[in-house]
Amino acid sequence: MDIKTTCPYCGVGCELIISRNNSQMSLAGDQNSPVNQGMLCIKGQTLLETVGTDAKRILQPVVDKNLVSWNQAIERIAKLFTNTKKDEIGLYLSGQMLMEDLYVAKKMTQKFGIQNLESNSRLCMYSTVAANKRAYGADIVPVSYADIYHAEVIIIIGSNTANCHPVVFSHIKKSSAFVVCIDVRKTNTSELSDLFIQVENGRDMELIADLPQQNWFVGKKVLSVYSQGLTQTTDATDKVNSLINMHIQTGNINKKGCGVLSLTGQPNAMGGRELGISSTDLTASEFFSTPQIKTLWVMATNPAHSMINYRKIDNLIVSDFTKTLTTEQADIVLPAGSWSEKSGHCKNSERRYLMQNAFLPFAGNAKADWEIICLVAKALGLSDFDYKSSNEIWEEMAIDTSWQPQIKVREQLVEINSPARDYQPVINNGRLLAQWHGMGRTGRSKTLNKLTKKEANIESIHHISNNNLFKGRAVELDKYSKQPCFKSVKI
Repeated sequence: MDIKTTCPYCGVGCELIISRNNSQMSLAGDQNSPVNQGMLCIKGQTLLETVGTDAKRILQPVVDKNLVSWNQAIERIAKLFTNTKKDEIGLYLSGQMLMEDLYVAKKMTQKFGIQNLESNSRLCMYSTVAANKRAYGADIVPVSYADIYHAEVIIIIGSNTANCHPVVFSHIKKSSAFVVCIDVRKTNTSELSDLFIQVENGRDMELIADLPQQNWFVGKKVLSVYSQGLTQTTDATDKVNSLINMHIQTGNINKKGCGVLSLTGQPNAMGGRELGISSTDLTASEFFSTPQIKTLWVMATNPAHSMINYRKIDNLIVSDFTKTLTTEQADIVLPAGSWSEKSGHCKNSERRYLMQNAFLPFAGNAKADWEIICLVAKALGLSDFDYKSSNEIWEEMAIDTSWQPQIKVREQLVEINSPARDYQPVINNGRLLAQWHGMGRTGRSKTLNKLTKKEANIESIHHISNNNLFKGRAVELDKYSKQPCFKSVKI
Protein backbone atom coordinates (compact mmCIF):
# COMPACT_ATOMS: atom_id res chain seq x y z
CA MET A 1 0.00 0.00 0.00
CA ASP A 2 1.33 3.43 -0.99
CA ILE A 3 0.47 6.57 0.97
CA LYS A 4 1.27 10.04 -0.33
CA THR A 5 2.26 12.65 2.24
CA THR A 6 4.45 15.73 2.75
CA CYS A 7 7.77 16.11 4.56
CA PRO A 8 7.44 17.75 8.03
CA TYR A 9 10.70 19.68 7.91
CA CYS A 10 11.32 22.96 6.05
CA GLY A 11 8.92 25.03 3.96
CA VAL A 12 9.99 23.58 0.60
CA GLY A 13 7.09 21.12 0.83
CA CYS A 14 8.64 17.97 -0.61
CA GLU A 15 6.07 15.27 -1.31
CA LEU A 16 6.74 11.67 -0.34
CA ILE A 17 5.46 8.19 -1.02
CA ILE A 18 5.35 5.84 1.97
CA SER A 19 5.13 2.20 0.92
CA ARG A 20 3.86 -0.30 3.49
CA ASN A 21 3.96 -4.07 3.30
CA ASN A 22 2.66 -5.36 6.62
CA SER A 23 5.19 -4.07 9.18
CA GLN A 24 7.79 -3.11 6.56
CA MET A 25 7.92 0.48 5.35
CA SER A 26 9.97 2.36 2.79
CA LEU A 27 10.06 5.97 1.69
CA ALA A 28 10.80 7.76 -1.57
CA GLY A 29 10.37 11.20 -3.06
CA ASP A 30 7.27 11.56 -5.20
CA GLN A 31 8.46 11.58 -8.80
CA ASN A 32 5.19 13.22 -9.90
CA SER A 33 5.41 16.08 -7.43
CA PRO A 34 5.85 19.49 -9.09
CA VAL A 35 7.57 20.64 -5.89
CA ASN A 36 10.48 18.23 -5.52
CA GLN A 37 10.23 16.02 -8.63
CA GLY A 38 11.30 12.99 -6.60
CA MET A 39 14.23 14.76 -4.91
CA LEU A 40 14.74 14.59 -1.14
CA CYS A 41 17.43 16.03 1.11
CA ILE A 42 19.20 13.84 3.66
CA LYS A 43 16.70 14.81 6.36
CA GLY A 44 13.76 13.76 4.21
CA GLN A 45 15.46 10.52 3.20
CA THR A 46 15.88 9.47 6.85
CA LEU A 47 12.38 10.33 8.07
CA LEU A 48 11.45 6.72 8.80
CA GLU A 49 14.28 6.60 11.35
CA THR A 50 12.36 9.19 13.38
CA VAL A 51 8.94 7.53 13.68
CA GLY A 52 7.70 5.22 16.40
CA THR A 53 8.33 5.45 20.12
CA ASP A 54 11.44 5.75 22.25
CA ALA A 55 12.30 6.93 25.76
CA LYS A 56 11.57 10.55 24.84
CA ARG A 57 8.18 9.96 23.21
CA ILE A 58 5.28 11.44 25.21
CA LEU A 59 2.50 8.87 25.43
CA GLN A 60 0.31 9.98 28.33
CA PRO A 61 -0.89 13.32 29.80
CA VAL A 62 1.21 14.53 32.73
CA VAL A 63 0.19 17.04 35.43
CA ASP A 64 2.76 18.17 37.99
CA LYS A 65 5.09 15.31 36.92
CA ASN A 66 2.36 12.68 37.50
CA LEU A 67 0.63 10.58 34.85
CA VAL A 68 -3.07 11.43 34.61
CA SER A 69 -6.05 10.73 32.35
CA TRP A 70 -7.06 13.00 29.52
CA ASN A 71 -10.14 14.08 31.49
CA GLN A 72 -7.99 15.13 34.45
CA ALA A 73 -5.57 17.09 32.26
CA ILE A 74 -8.32 18.89 30.34
CA GLU A 75 -10.15 19.72 33.56
CA ARG A 76 -6.97 21.26 34.98
CA ILE A 77 -6.43 23.37 31.85
CA ALA A 78 -10.04 24.57 31.81
CA LYS A 79 -9.71 25.59 35.45
CA LEU A 80 -6.50 27.54 34.72
CA PHE A 81 -8.09 29.34 31.77
CA THR A 82 -11.20 30.18 33.78
CA ASN A 83 -9.24 31.50 36.78
CA THR A 84 -6.71 33.57 34.80
CA LYS A 85 -7.42 37.02 33.37
CA LYS A 86 -7.84 36.66 29.63
CA ASP A 87 -5.12 39.15 28.80
CA GLU A 88 -2.76 37.01 30.91
CA ILE A 89 -3.43 33.85 28.85
CA GLY A 90 -1.42 33.06 25.72
CA LEU A 91 -1.26 30.36 23.06
CA TYR A 92 2.09 29.95 21.32
CA LEU A 93 1.70 27.84 18.18
CA SER A 94 4.06 26.52 15.54
CA GLY A 95 4.65 26.32 11.80
CA GLN A 96 4.83 22.57 12.34
CA MET A 97 1.10 22.45 13.08
CA LEU A 98 -1.30 21.79 10.21
CA MET A 99 -3.81 24.26 8.76
CA GLU A 100 -6.64 22.52 10.59
CA ASP A 101 -4.83 22.75 13.93
CA LEU A 102 -4.13 26.46 13.53
CA TYR A 103 -7.68 27.20 12.42
CA VAL A 104 -9.22 25.47 15.45
CA ALA A 105 -6.77 27.21 17.81
CA LYS A 106 -7.70 30.61 16.41
CA LYS A 107 -11.40 29.78 16.57
CA MET A 108 -11.10 28.73 20.21
CA THR A 109 -9.21 31.86 21.28
CA GLN A 110 -11.66 34.14 19.48
CA LYS A 111 -14.68 32.48 21.09
CA PHE A 112 -13.11 32.53 24.56
CA GLY A 113 -11.77 36.06 24.19
CA ILE A 114 -8.00 35.45 24.24
CA GLN A 115 -6.02 38.07 22.32
CA ASN A 116 -2.55 36.62 22.82
CA LEU A 117 -2.23 34.08 20.00
CA GLU A 118 1.16 33.76 18.34
CA SER A 119 3.25 31.38 16.25
CA ASN A 120 6.98 30.73 16.29
CA SER A 121 7.00 31.27 12.53
CA ARG A 122 6.39 34.98 13.12
CA LEU A 123 9.90 35.29 14.55
CA CYS A 124 11.45 34.91 11.10
CA MET A 125 8.55 35.91 8.83
CA TYR A 126 7.13 39.11 10.29
CA SER A 127 9.66 41.31 8.51
CA THR A 128 8.76 39.71 5.17
CA VAL A 129 5.05 40.16 5.82
CA ALA A 130 5.52 43.83 6.69
CA ALA A 131 7.78 44.44 3.67
CA ASN A 132 5.33 42.76 1.29
CA LYS A 133 2.46 44.88 2.59
CA ARG A 134 4.48 48.08 2.15
CA ALA A 135 5.54 47.22 -1.40
CA TYR A 136 2.70 45.12 -2.82
CA GLY A 137 -0.19 46.36 -0.69
CA ALA A 138 -0.74 42.85 0.69
CA ASP A 139 1.27 39.91 1.97
CA ILE A 140 1.89 38.21 -1.36
CA VAL A 141 4.64 35.85 -2.50
CA PRO A 142 4.46 36.63 -6.23
CA VAL A 143 6.87 33.98 -7.57
CA SER A 144 7.39 30.22 -7.35
CA TYR A 145 10.01 27.53 -7.88
CA ALA A 146 9.08 27.52 -11.58
CA ASP A 147 10.71 30.96 -11.93
CA ILE A 148 14.06 29.38 -11.09
CA TYR A 149 14.10 27.77 -14.53
CA HIS A 150 13.24 31.03 -16.32
CA ALA A 151 15.78 33.23 -14.54
CA GLU A 152 19.10 34.18 -16.12
CA VAL A 153 20.61 35.33 -12.83
CA ILE A 154 19.69 34.00 -9.38
CA ILE A 155 20.85 35.99 -6.36
CA ILE A 156 20.92 34.12 -3.06
CA ILE A 157 21.18 36.54 -0.16
CA GLY A 158 21.00 35.82 3.55
CA SER A 159 20.48 32.12 2.96
CA ASN A 160 22.67 29.04 3.08
CA THR A 161 20.20 27.40 0.72
CA ALA A 162 22.41 24.39 0.00
CA ASN A 163 22.16 23.36 3.66
CA CYS A 164 18.81 24.77 4.75
CA HIS A 165 16.66 24.22 1.65
CA PRO A 166 18.65 21.64 -0.34
CA VAL A 167 15.88 20.74 -2.79
CA VAL A 168 15.39 24.39 -3.79
CA PHE A 169 19.16 24.63 -4.24
CA SER A 170 19.03 21.51 -6.42
CA HIS A 171 16.47 23.28 -8.62
CA ILE A 172 18.79 26.29 -8.78
CA LYS A 173 21.80 24.17 -9.81
CA LYS A 174 19.71 22.31 -12.40
CA SER A 175 18.74 25.62 -14.00
CA SER A 176 20.92 27.47 -16.49
CA ALA A 177 21.05 30.61 -14.33
CA PHE A 178 24.22 32.37 -13.20
CA VAL A 179 24.16 31.93 -9.42
CA VAL A 180 25.40 34.69 -7.13
CA CYS A 181 25.67 34.13 -3.37
CA ILE A 182 25.79 37.12 -1.02
CA ASP A 183 26.60 36.35 2.60
CA VAL A 184 28.66 37.52 5.55
CA ARG A 185 30.53 34.20 5.63
CA LYS A 186 31.60 31.39 3.36
CA THR A 187 29.11 28.54 3.26
CA ASN A 188 28.34 25.45 1.20
CA THR A 189 26.09 27.69 -0.88
CA SER A 190 28.86 30.18 -1.60
CA GLU A 191 31.24 27.40 -2.59
CA LEU A 192 28.73 25.95 -5.05
CA SER A 193 27.73 29.30 -6.60
CA ASP A 194 29.23 30.92 -9.68
CA LEU A 195 30.07 34.09 -7.76
CA PHE A 196 30.43 34.77 -4.04
CA ILE A 197 30.18 38.32 -2.70
CA GLN A 198 31.12 38.61 0.97
CA VAL A 199 29.21 41.51 2.50
CA GLU A 200 30.26 43.26 5.68
CA ASN A 201 27.86 43.03 8.58
CA GLY A 202 25.05 45.58 8.36
CA ARG A 203 25.88 46.73 4.82
CA ASP A 204 23.26 44.62 3.02
CA MET A 205 21.26 47.56 1.70
CA GLU A 206 24.32 49.31 0.27
CA LEU A 207 25.31 46.17 -1.58
CA ILE A 208 21.77 45.54 -2.87
CA ALA A 209 21.58 49.08 -4.24
CA ASP A 210 24.83 48.52 -6.12
CA LEU A 211 23.84 45.20 -7.74
CA PRO A 212 22.30 46.73 -10.92
CA GLN A 213 25.72 48.23 -11.72
CA GLN A 214 27.34 44.80 -12.10
CA ASN A 215 28.04 43.46 -15.59
CA TRP A 216 26.48 40.09 -14.83
CA PHE A 217 23.23 41.83 -13.77
CA VAL A 218 22.65 44.32 -16.57
CA GLY A 219 19.92 43.31 -19.00
CA LYS A 220 19.26 39.94 -17.35
CA LYS A 221 16.14 38.36 -15.88
CA VAL A 222 16.92 38.29 -12.16
CA LEU A 223 15.35 36.23 -9.39
CA SER A 224 16.36 36.91 -5.77
CA VAL A 225 16.07 34.22 -3.09
CA TYR A 226 16.45 35.06 0.59
CA SER A 227 15.88 33.66 4.03
CA GLN A 228 16.67 34.42 7.67
CA GLY A 229 19.98 36.13 6.96
CA LEU A 230 17.83 39.12 6.02
CA THR A 231 14.68 38.55 8.05
CA GLN A 232 16.22 37.91 11.47
CA THR A 233 18.41 41.00 11.61
CA THR A 234 18.20 44.61 12.72
CA ASP A 235 16.21 46.68 10.18
CA ALA A 236 15.07 43.43 8.56
CA THR A 237 11.90 44.88 7.01
CA ASP A 238 13.89 47.67 5.37
CA LYS A 239 16.38 45.14 4.04
CA VAL A 240 13.63 43.10 2.41
CA ASN A 241 12.09 46.27 0.99
CA SER A 242 15.46 47.34 -0.39
CA LEU A 243 15.61 44.03 -2.26
CA ILE A 244 12.07 44.48 -3.60
CA ASN A 245 12.86 48.12 -4.52
CA MET A 246 15.85 46.98 -6.53
CA HIS A 247 13.69 44.56 -8.52
CA ILE A 248 11.07 47.22 -9.20
CA GLN A 249 13.67 49.79 -10.28
CA THR A 250 15.29 47.36 -12.73
CA GLY A 251 12.05 45.93 -14.13
CA ASN A 252 12.76 42.53 -12.61
CA ILE A 253 9.26 41.93 -11.32
CA ASN A 254 5.94 40.65 -12.68
CA LYS A 255 7.76 38.65 -15.36
CA LYS A 256 8.70 34.97 -15.61
CA GLY A 257 12.06 34.36 -13.96
CA CYS A 258 11.93 37.69 -12.12
CA GLY A 259 10.98 38.64 -8.59
CA VAL A 260 11.72 38.00 -4.93
CA LEU A 261 11.24 34.59 -3.29
CA SER A 262 11.38 34.10 0.48
CA LEU A 263 12.21 30.61 1.73
CA THR A 264 10.31 29.59 4.86
CA GLY A 265 11.76 27.43 7.61
CA GLN A 266 8.79 25.30 8.69
CA PRO A 267 6.32 23.17 6.69
CA ASN A 268 3.28 25.33 7.48
CA ALA A 269 4.73 28.73 8.30
CA MET A 270 2.89 30.10 5.28
CA GLY A 271 -0.35 28.60 6.52
CA GLY A 272 -0.14 30.40 9.83
CA ARG A 273 0.62 33.59 7.95
CA GLU A 274 -2.50 33.18 5.82
CA LEU A 275 -4.75 32.42 8.79
CA GLY A 276 -3.53 35.51 10.64
CA ILE A 277 -2.00 33.75 13.63
CA SER A 278 -0.68 36.86 15.35
CA SER A 279 -1.26 38.79 18.54
CA THR A 280 -2.45 42.38 18.68
CA ASP A 281 -0.79 43.14 21.99
CA LEU A 282 2.50 41.33 22.59
CA THR A 283 5.09 40.20 20.07
CA ALA A 284 6.12 36.54 19.85
CA SER A 285 9.29 37.10 21.86
CA GLU A 286 7.44 39.14 24.49
CA PHE A 287 5.35 36.08 25.39
CA PHE A 288 8.50 34.84 27.11
CA SER A 289 10.27 38.01 28.19
CA THR A 290 7.50 40.01 29.88
CA PRO A 291 5.53 39.03 32.99
CA GLN A 292 2.08 39.70 31.48
CA ILE A 293 1.45 36.11 30.38
CA LYS A 294 0.68 33.98 33.44
CA THR A 295 -0.82 30.90 31.73
CA LEU A 296 0.79 29.84 28.47
CA TRP A 297 -0.04 26.91 26.18
CA VAL A 298 2.87 26.02 23.87
CA MET A 299 2.20 23.65 20.97
CA ALA A 300 4.66 21.76 18.75
CA THR A 301 7.73 23.87 19.51
CA ASN A 302 10.55 24.17 22.04
CA PRO A 303 11.02 27.84 23.01
CA ALA A 304 13.06 27.02 26.12
CA HIS A 305 15.80 25.83 23.76
CA SER A 306 15.78 28.74 21.34
CA MET A 307 14.05 31.80 22.82
CA ILE A 308 16.47 34.39 24.12
CA ASN A 309 15.31 36.00 27.40
CA TYR A 310 13.10 33.01 28.12
CA ARG A 311 11.55 33.27 31.58
CA LYS A 312 9.73 30.84 33.84
CA ILE A 313 5.98 30.84 33.16
CA ASP A 314 3.60 30.59 36.13
CA ASN A 315 1.37 27.97 34.48
CA LEU A 316 3.01 26.30 31.50
CA ILE A 317 1.09 23.84 29.31
CA VAL A 318 2.93 22.05 26.49
CA SER A 319 1.60 19.82 23.71
CA ASP A 320 4.30 17.87 21.90
CA PHE A 321 5.16 14.40 20.66
CA THR A 322 8.58 14.31 22.31
CA LYS A 323 10.26 15.44 25.51
CA THR A 324 12.12 18.74 25.21
CA LEU A 325 13.60 21.44 27.44
CA THR A 326 10.17 23.07 27.37
CA THR A 327 8.24 19.95 28.40
CA GLU A 328 10.71 19.50 31.28
CA GLN A 329 9.61 22.88 32.66
CA ALA A 330 5.89 22.39 32.01
CA ASP A 331 3.21 21.97 34.66
CA ILE A 332 0.99 20.12 32.18
CA VAL A 333 2.30 18.00 29.29
CA LEU A 334 -0.07 16.69 26.61
CA PRO A 335 0.85 13.86 24.20
CA ALA A 336 0.35 15.18 20.67
CA GLY A 337 0.47 13.09 17.54
CA SER A 338 3.65 12.85 15.53
CA TRP A 339 3.98 13.65 11.81
CA SER A 340 3.42 10.03 10.79
CA GLU A 341 0.15 9.91 12.77
CA LYS A 342 -1.54 13.14 11.63
CA SER A 343 -3.59 14.10 8.58
CA GLY A 344 -4.26 17.59 7.31
CA HIS A 345 -2.91 20.36 5.11
CA CYS A 346 0.11 22.66 5.03
CA LYS A 347 1.16 25.49 2.74
CA ASN A 348 4.68 25.66 1.36
CA SER A 349 6.98 28.53 0.40
CA GLU A 350 5.57 28.82 -3.11
CA ARG A 351 1.96 28.95 -1.85
CA ARG A 352 0.90 25.37 -2.66
CA TYR A 353 -1.50 23.56 -0.34
CA LEU A 354 -0.12 20.10 0.33
CA MET A 355 -1.59 17.11 2.13
CA GLN A 356 -0.10 15.23 5.05
CA ASN A 357 -1.58 11.77 5.41
CA ALA A 358 -1.17 9.55 8.46
CA PHE A 359 0.37 6.15 7.86
CA LEU A 360 0.70 5.02 11.49
CA PRO A 361 -1.84 4.94 14.35
CA PHE A 362 -1.45 7.37 17.24
CA ALA A 363 1.12 6.09 19.72
CA GLY A 364 -0.06 5.55 23.29
CA ASN A 365 -2.75 8.08 24.22
CA ALA A 366 -1.57 10.77 21.81
CA LYS A 367 -4.10 12.88 19.93
CA ALA A 368 -4.10 15.32 17.02
CA ASP A 369 -3.48 18.94 18.00
CA TRP A 370 -6.90 20.01 16.72
CA GLU A 371 -8.58 17.31 18.81
CA ILE A 372 -6.77 18.41 21.98
CA ILE A 373 -7.81 22.03 21.37
CA CYS A 374 -11.42 20.93 20.84
CA LEU A 375 -11.42 19.05 24.16
CA VAL A 376 -10.30 22.22 25.96
CA ALA A 377 -12.82 24.36 24.06
CA LYS A 378 -15.70 22.10 25.03
CA ALA A 379 -14.51 22.00 28.65
CA LEU A 380 -14.72 25.81 28.60
CA GLY A 381 -18.33 25.58 27.43
CA LEU A 382 -17.66 26.71 23.86
CA SER A 383 -19.84 25.41 21.01
CA ASP A 384 -19.08 24.24 17.46
CA PHE A 385 -16.06 22.10 18.34
CA ASP A 386 -17.56 18.66 17.66
CA TYR A 387 -15.37 17.76 14.70
CA LYS A 388 -14.95 14.07 13.94
CA SER A 389 -12.00 14.44 11.56
CA SER A 390 -9.60 16.95 10.06
CA ASN A 391 -11.62 16.72 6.82
CA GLU A 392 -14.61 18.34 8.57
CA ILE A 393 -12.41 21.21 9.68
CA TRP A 394 -10.94 21.65 6.20
CA GLU A 395 -14.41 21.79 4.67
CA GLU A 396 -15.43 24.46 7.17
CA MET A 397 -12.34 26.50 6.29
CA ALA A 398 -13.43 26.56 2.63
CA ILE A 399 -10.03 27.62 1.33
CA ASP A 400 -9.46 28.29 -2.35
CA THR A 401 -6.65 25.86 -3.21
CA SER A 402 -6.16 26.98 -6.81
CA TRP A 403 -2.53 27.75 -7.63
CA GLN A 404 -0.64 29.77 -10.20
CA PRO A 405 3.12 30.12 -10.65
CA GLN A 406 3.11 33.92 -10.62
CA ILE A 407 0.89 36.58 -9.08
CA LYS A 408 0.89 40.13 -10.39
CA VAL A 409 1.73 42.63 -7.67
CA ARG A 410 1.73 46.37 -7.22
CA GLU A 411 5.08 47.97 -8.02
CA GLN A 412 5.50 50.65 -5.37
CA LEU A 413 8.86 51.79 -4.13
CA VAL A 414 9.20 52.04 -0.37
CA GLU A 415 11.14 54.89 1.19
CA ILE A 416 13.82 53.54 3.51
CA ASN A 417 15.22 55.67 6.31
CA SER A 418 17.05 53.22 8.54
CA PRO A 419 19.36 54.94 11.02
CA ALA A 420 23.09 54.30 10.98
CA ARG A 421 23.89 51.47 13.38
CA ASP A 422 26.93 49.90 14.99
CA TYR A 423 26.70 46.18 14.23
CA GLN A 424 29.66 45.14 16.38
CA PRO A 425 30.29 42.89 18.21
CA VAL A 426 28.59 40.47 15.85
CA ILE A 427 26.91 37.17 16.56
CA ASN A 428 25.24 35.40 13.65
CA ASN A 429 23.07 32.32 13.77
CA GLY A 430 23.56 29.37 11.47
CA ARG A 431 22.07 25.99 10.65
CA LEU A 432 23.42 22.46 10.36
CA LEU A 433 22.78 20.45 7.21
CA ALA A 434 21.82 17.25 9.04
CA GLN A 435 19.77 18.78 11.89
CA TRP A 436 16.65 20.90 12.13
CA HIS A 437 14.62 22.97 14.60
CA GLY A 438 16.22 22.02 17.92
CA MET A 439 16.68 18.39 16.83
CA GLY A 440 13.33 17.27 18.29
CA ARG A 441 12.87 14.97 15.30
CA THR A 442 16.23 14.89 13.51
CA GLY A 443 17.97 14.00 16.78
CA ARG A 444 16.16 10.65 16.64
CA SER A 445 17.94 9.65 13.43
CA LYS A 446 21.16 7.67 13.85
CA THR A 447 22.17 8.54 10.31
CA LEU A 448 21.73 12.28 10.82
CA ASN A 449 23.53 12.22 14.15
CA LYS A 450 26.51 10.50 12.53
CA LEU A 451 26.54 13.13 9.80
CA THR A 452 26.44 16.02 12.27
CA LYS A 453 29.87 17.51 12.70
CA LYS A 454 30.72 20.28 15.13
CA GLU A 455 32.21 23.22 13.29
CA ALA A 456 35.04 25.11 14.94
CA ASN A 457 33.34 28.51 14.69
CA ILE A 458 29.84 27.42 15.76
CA GLU A 459 28.44 26.94 19.24
CA SER A 460 25.00 25.69 20.22
CA ILE A 461 23.33 27.83 22.86
CA HIS A 462 19.95 28.30 24.51
CA HIS A 463 18.57 30.45 27.33
CA ILE A 464 20.52 28.60 30.01
CA SER A 465 23.87 29.44 28.46
CA ASN A 466 23.24 32.87 26.90
CA ASN A 467 24.68 34.84 29.81
CA ASN A 468 27.67 32.56 30.11
CA LEU A 469 28.37 32.93 26.40
CA PHE A 470 28.52 36.71 26.54
CA LYS A 471 30.35 36.94 29.85
CA GLY A 472 32.91 34.29 28.99
CA ARG A 473 33.71 35.60 25.51
CA ALA A 474 33.90 39.35 26.01
CA VAL A 475 37.55 39.54 24.97
CA GLU A 476 37.03 37.26 21.99
CA LEU A 477 34.04 39.26 20.76
CA ASP A 478 35.99 42.50 21.13
CA LYS A 479 38.76 40.97 19.06
CA TYR A 480 36.32 39.96 16.32
CA SER A 481 34.72 43.38 16.29
CA LYS A 482 38.01 44.80 14.98
CA GLN A 483 38.27 42.34 12.11
CA PRO A 484 36.11 41.65 9.03
CA CYS A 485 35.23 38.22 10.43
CA PHE A 486 32.93 37.06 13.18
CA LYS A 487 31.96 34.41 15.69
CA SER A 488 29.11 32.32 14.32
CA VAL A 489 26.63 30.94 16.83
CA LYS A 490 23.91 28.37 16.24
CA ILE A 491 20.90 29.31 18.32
